Amino acid sequence: MRVNDKFEVLIEGMDKDGKGFCHIDKTIVFIEGALTNEKCTIEITNVISNCAFAKVINYIDYSKSRIVPDCPYYNLCGGCDMQHMTYDLEKEIKENKVKNALKFIAKESNPKVKPIIFADEIWHYRNKAIIPFGVKNGKIVCGMYQKKSHEIIDFTSCLIEPKILSSILEDIKKFLTENNITIYDELTNNGIFRAIMLRKTSREELMLVFVLTKFTNLKELVDLLIKKYNINSIYININDKKTNVVLGDKDILVSGKDTIKETILNHDFMVSPKTFLQINHRQTEKLYTKAIEMLNPSKDDYVIDAYCGMGSITLSIAPFVKEVYGIEIVEEAIKDANNNKKINNINNANFICGKCEDIIMDLINKKPFSAIVFDPPRKGCEKSFLDVIKKSKIRKIVYISCNIATCARDILHLSDTYKLVEAVPVDLFPRSLHIETICTLIRKD
Repeated sequence: MRVNDKFEVLIEGMDKDGKGFCHIDKTIVFIEGALTNEKCTIEITNVISNCAFAKVINYIDYSKSRIVPDCPYYNLCGGCDMQHMTYDLEKEIKENKVKNALKFIAKESNPKVKPIIFADEIWHYRNKAIIPFGVKNGKIVCGMYQKKSHEIIDFTSCLIEPKILSSILEDIKKFLTENNITIYDELTNNGIFRAIMLRKTSREELMLVFVLTKFTNLKELVDLLIKKYNINSIYININDKKTNVVLGDKDILVSGKDTIKETILNHDFMVSPKTFLQINHRQTEKLYTKAIEMLNPSKDDYVIDAYCGMGSITLSIAPFVKEVYGIEIVEEAIKDANNNKKINNINNANFICGKCEDIIMDLINKKPFSAIVFDPPRKGCEKSFLDVIKKSKIRKIVYISCNIATCARDILHLSDTYKLVEAVPVDLFPRSLHIETICTLIRKD
């Protein structure tokens, strides 16, 4: 088998990333875009030691689960992965992704994975959009990046972003063009205007952030957008570094309030430009509700919420327990958490800034903690943190993960001390490959 070889194949199944696969002469071949039971002609694009990759050049028989993508940019854009299939098939793939990770990475022989908590709304669910700007053929463009590139796809709308975004982008592009404001070029590191970030809460409050390489007077544009869209907060963020990181360190409020308000499970949270907030509000409420159900707390319980961020999970747990402690290494997030605690009049939540592994042992020597909740970043937990948990004798773990592979790795590390009870996938990211998962573990002794 060589690159450019062509074969007529039947797709046998789909992998964790939604690629179809088949076998040719005992070699597994992964085919992007192909669905189970489709018959197609493929062309080999890459061959490595134990597998190969291919693209479809002709479909002979289509799957009943194949649909025409609603987005005209889908085949180019890197924002979505699963618009070419029914949502039912997408849910099945995501459930299997969780099952297989727990089986093959966590080494759980028969993991108990509950049915996925699916999304009632699969379009326009994102509450935050980050849109880069560029220049193409002398014209200002903005949109998502093309798959596996930094080429911007200039779009007029996006089906997973807030509906209001496309109209705002058109007005910004028009203003930048008419006022000859230079667009940042990442190759030369020249230009002023880099990107925008739009945040929209369930309370219909809007925050707009202009990302610039240096402060520039955009008062005319700001006034236009406030009048037309009733935007509650507008910032200029300064990022003059040659980097792929969108936001710089400095935020300058140029109009409106310094924060906007979000409500999650009847608690209010103040959102600033750099606040971490789950991007799907409806599904976040389902996620937190299920996590609390799996925690099964009582009014006598002391609970730790590690990697607590601005305290959204901590404060959601607080009404059900005697006391809850949120731990977070980012000082700004702890300030936000304490502010959120104050505005919600919650007295049994406490927030501590520092490394989780440094703080937990001190806490458990003072209070009889029965459970810990953690929602780490995509890279998962540090082994030093997991080792502290094992020494702590805390009875129950509720692990919320946005990356089931690293979650399964961590469960394996804990497996000599904790038993996995169940896992529940929650679809926070419809039409993409990503899946959130809640796992419950109980101490073996």
